[in-house]
Amino acid sequence: MKEHIKRAFLLAFICAFSAGTLGYFYQLTTPIIKEQQIRAQISLQKEVLPQAIEFKEVAVDGYTVYLGLSNGDVIGGTAKVTVRGYGGNIDLIIGLDKYKRITGVRVLSHNETPGLGEKATKDNYLEQYINKSSDNINTVKFITGATISSRAIQEGVKRGMSLISKALEGYHR
Repeated sequence: MKEHIKRAFLLAFICAFSAGTLGYFYQLTTPIIKEQQIRAQISLQKEVLPQAIEFKEVAVDGYTVYLGLSNGDVIGGTAKVTVRGYGGNIDLIIGLDKYKRITGVRVLSHNETPGLGEKATKDNYLEQYINKSSDNINTVKFITGATISSRAIQEGVKRGMSLISKALEGYHR
């Protein structure tokens, strides 16, 4: 009986030590991970709005939009949106300049069909959105065989443009 109690206490000690160690390292690494996530986000924002030096977070219709600043002036904005494609959600980041022209579109994640649907998520397809505005966004050509994915991306781009446009119109320093 004593042997069982000794083993139970040993096991309890090992569990408590392991939990404490895990908690300690979680506390130690959380700020580092957050900093890396912020750097990654800024890097993505600069990919779709390369003229921006810094970004200011604003809320628009329950979404977070980032206004791009250069020398204190608003030069555009970025927004992350999620749309439903053929294979599931498609996460996008869109950049728009102050004239409401698209400066960049990147797909962050997707579950589209390899081969066909996936083509709509590639940079060579997304490049046709560059310099488009709400007036001519419908001139973007869809990929044959990947119409649902292409349409979903276009809807996401339109939603992002709308959010960024509202943020630009409502911005007051």
